[in-house]
Amino acid sequence: MPVIKVQKEEILRRCWEVLYREGYNGASISMLAEATGLGKAGLLHHFHSKESLMKAVLHYAIGQFRTYVLSVAQEDLPVEQRLEKMLRRQNRLAKIERNGCFFANTALEMGRDAQFNSLLSSFFEEWQQVVSGLYATVMPEADARIAAYRLLLEHEGAITLYKVTGDTQHLEGMVQRAVAGLAPSLLSAQPV
Repeated sequence: MPVIKVQKEEILRRCWEVLYREGYNGASISMLAEATGLGKAGLLHHFHSKESLMKAVLHYAIGQFRTYVLSVAQEDLPVEQRLEKMLRRQNRLAKIERNGCFFANTALEMGRDAQFNSLLSSFFEEWQQVVSGLYATVMPEADARIAAYRLLLEHEGAITLYKVTGDTQHLEGMVQRAVAGLAPSLLSAQPV
């Protein structure tokens, strides 16, 4: 069999697809290797173990999420448009094969004491900080932190309900409520 050169980023992207669809426990090294076009030995040469591969995939997925979703917070748009665009992009990711949120799925699958929880916790904290920063442009900082936390909970709940039912109204309703909840703050906003 000829040797196929595959870039590390491509390996991570392909493994992410499999792990997103199958979960950590459902994805075997054989499945992951096949998805990358490498043999098991070739894949393990790059990552040494399934656990180190998963950590690399999590880092890769977080980077992709930053670029696709969180970067919207820096765009030159009104705050409500940035929030809506971020949530809609995150919803598009959740709709991939109706798999929901890769990060929440991993946290739920792996449990409370899992080896990936520090990475997952950092991811959710970063999400909250970015959203809190948006909210802080129209409300006091303490209120912004609370609003961001509540939105994270509602968003993950909406994604879970969508995943279970297939009804996109869970996602759409969450976006509409988030943007509408910002509107009263915008009308009465004083510089903070």
